[in-house]
Amino acid sequence: MGARTIMDIKYAKIGSNKSNGRIWLEGNNLIKAGFIEGAPYRRVDNIDGRQISLFLTADNPAPTDRKVTVSKRGGKSRPIIDLCDRTITEIFGDANRVRVTFSSGQIVIEAHHEERNKETREAAFRKRYKTGQLREASLFTGGGISTEAIHSALDEAGLIDGACKWVAEIEPKYIESAQANCFAVDDTTAILTGPVEEIEPEFYSTVDVLSFSMPCAGFSKAGSVKHKQTSEEHSGSTLFATVAAIKASNPAVIISENVVESQSSPMYQLLRGELERLGYTIFESILGPEHTGSVEHRRRYWFVAISSGLAPSSLEVPSVELNSTPLAHFLESVDDSQFSENQYLKDKSVRDSQAGKGFAKRQLLTGDETKVGTIGRHYAKRRSTEPFIVRDDGKERLLTPTEHARVKSIPERLIAGNGMTIAHQILGQSVDFLQPYNLTRALLGAL
Repeated sequence: MGARTIMDIKYAKIGSNKSNGRIWLEGNNLIKAGFIEGAPYRRVDNIDGRQISLFLTADNPAPTDRKVTVSKRGGKSRPIIDLCDRTITEIFGDANRVRVTFSSGQIVIEAHHEERNKETREAAFRKRYKTGQLREASLFTGGGISTEAIHSALDEAGLIDGACKWVAEIEPKYIESAQANCFAVDDTTAILTGPVEEIEPEFYSTVDVLSFSMPCAGFSKAGSVKHKQTSEEHSGSTLFATVAAIKASNPAVIISENVVESQSSPMYQLLRGELERLGYTIFESILGPEHTGSVEHRRRYWFVAISSGLAPSSLEVPSVELNSTPLAHFLESVDDSQFSENQYLKDKSVRDSQAGKGFAKRQLLTGDETKVGTIGRHYAKRRSTEPFIVRDDGKERLLTPTEHARVKSIPERLIAGNGMTIAHQILGQSVDFLQPYNLTRALLGAL
């Protein structure tokens, strides 16, 4: 017999009745396939194949065949097939959705593809977790700082299988730095360079742990003021690309970071909603220096999405003591040429203060401080609101890239070989290294 022509596809839920699984089919789908009132049909269960097939048997009926029943709605008769027994649960397990394919004289009921994906990722994670062969990847990798922090925690626990399977990043200079300096990226890592919106899903191999941070410019207060756009207008298309990457790579654990403002944004609300629909349990945290002890006070929103069959009841990153070491301990000896008057910044501060602007107050640091404010991606541009080291004579300088790395608890080698501007960009758009590191350690402790 040749292949049957598919007439209809229905995605349905598995119900229950007295501890039995229940699948209810009715209406026009049945009529089109020939399953009309009183038609005899035979049910064939394939437990190993996780499939139930129904065949019309009018030409070759048997005493054990079933018949399509009928009900009335609005005065019209509607054919019904009501399957309810323990075998349904045996075939489909904990899945609560199925795909029903209707063709002429035949109905095939199979596990929903998203349910299969969930079961596959959870089974793979359990197996590779036990053998210490978890597979990892990252989107929006940048210079690989957050990627390495997560990788380091996994590696120290003996759970990771080599370097990342793939990384994706739009900026070639950043990913080249990661290739040269990041332990999570080596010659076995597939490097996907370009906008994530343009990367075909087939290049995302399946992994167990996926980390990413969507562009923050549209979420942060400074970014929204600068670009005069909402997060959706500025980088909304990355949401679709991110979801596509998640579906293709099917990770059991997803770790994501962004500015605090992103937590309440429409983009992250949509992302969390879609992940929950796909079968993930989500844990959210706002992490700061009280979780890391780092010098820079850089609060960030983190969420961890864990496939629900693996998810713990809670996930919390423990607090630590705030840094008490003076900033001077982290500073290098620098040439006098690094200092300048920066008179234009001083004048700008006066004008901004007179105009009542919120960005008027500058961060002028002597080295006695035990904390610094957030240092951003464009720090090398000498923006008025970011930290400067100031001498007694009033001359100022930026932190060096090495100092910048130190106040973020970032290994200095992760910016090796980069000029000042690129180094500050990699560091400024990254994270306090201990946030993803401690978060991953807490996650492993909770699993």
